[in-house]
Amino acid sequence: MPVRERIMETALRMFRMYGIKSVTMFDISRESGVSKKTVYEHFRDKEDLVHEGMSFLLNGHMEQFKNFRQHSANAIEELIRELEYMELLGKTVNPVMLYEVQKYHPGIWKTVEDFKRDCVLSSISENLKRGIEEGLYRNDLDAAIVARMRQLQLETVFDPAQYPATAYDLHEVMAQLTQHFILGITTLKGRKIAAGYLQIKDEN
Repeated sequence: MPVRERIMETALRMFRMYGIKSVTMFDISRESGVSKKTVYEHFRDKEDLVHEGMSFLLNGHMEQFKNFRQHSANAIEELIRELEYMELLGKTVNPVMLYEVQKYHPGIWKTVEDFKRDCVLSSISENLKRGIEEGLYRNDLDAAIVARMRQLQLETVFDPAQYPATAYDLHEVMAQLTQHFILGITTLKGRKIAAGYLQIKDEN
């Protein structure tokens, strides 16, 4: 692995575990197995490293969403695969990291907000369009409203003020919200397909 990638991967792992503020450039150099001087040869400062790291993460998420869209049998499967992916993210990302990006790195946080608007919201909208075309989602949905509702719903999952880890299990929160969302937008045909993925009883 190239030195630059190793440094970034190490930094991201440490940021996810400990937050950003408590991790120093020296910590990153030591964990990466390179000198502090080498770290600064590749990244101007910690702000630059955080910015590059977040851009790398967001681009990775974007590619995952595209992959789910291209390789899922239908819109519901795509939605379920995204759910599983976000659950994994929730288990590996320390909420402190996101809080610190928002508080101490406003320029970088704007990149995150742009990602939410341009990628996440767009991905949800595309899924809704696909589901309607496949006859799995109701055709009377206002996609713009429903997509925004789903985006806000997902954001609350990762907000410790709404679902503190001491009181709620991430998997159960994601499962309940997604089940509620899917059953609210699906047709009878879609609900029958969803029942298999969600392992719920079809009351119809």
